[in-house]
Amino acid sequence: MPLGPDTPLSSKLAVLLGRKLRADGKTPSTRDIADATAKTPGGKRTMTHQVVNDLLNGVKANPTIAQLMGLARAFESPVAYLLPGYNGLTSLSVYEEYPDAREALRLIHDLGEAGAAELLEAAREIRLRHGHSDLTVPEVPETLPSVAEPPRPGRRRRLSFTEAAERAVSDLEGT
Repeated sequence: MPLGPDTPLSSKLAVLLGRKLRADGKTPSTRDIADATAKTPGGKRTMTHQVVNDLLNGVKANPTIAQLMGLARAFESPVAYLLPGYNGLTSLSVYEEYPDAREALRLIHDLGEAGAAELLEAAREIRLRHGHSDLTVPEVPETLPSVAEPPRPGRRRRLSFTEAAERAVSDLEGT
């Protein structure tokens, strides 16, 4: 689902969180994310886990530049994606990862709309040559389907009155 022009930061972070899994296949905790905001592994974090939680839940919506940089490090995404109005995660990732893409944009700078149209047509032809017939590329890249998370150990969820009664009857009858 493409994100709209007024997508809040918390929604963008939710998209990034859904794309990021720990080595054990589970979603990272806010502490894991806070730890990943450090410039170096084991270094000083740019925010606490509570600030990460507030940003994820939309309680806080205006992080500092250092916090944005840390979030981008933690989620391995372009910093620009976290800014208002920049919703094309795919194009921003290409822009950051491939110097040749930046060079192509620089070269068409003074060619105007005609140059951009020619570059677009050339890109479509290249996609077809490489076997990518679908010309619509999503704003947010599709993630590989994740393995379902196993239930986490700990207390069982609180049962409703009806569920508790049914369980009690089942336990008494030995079924």
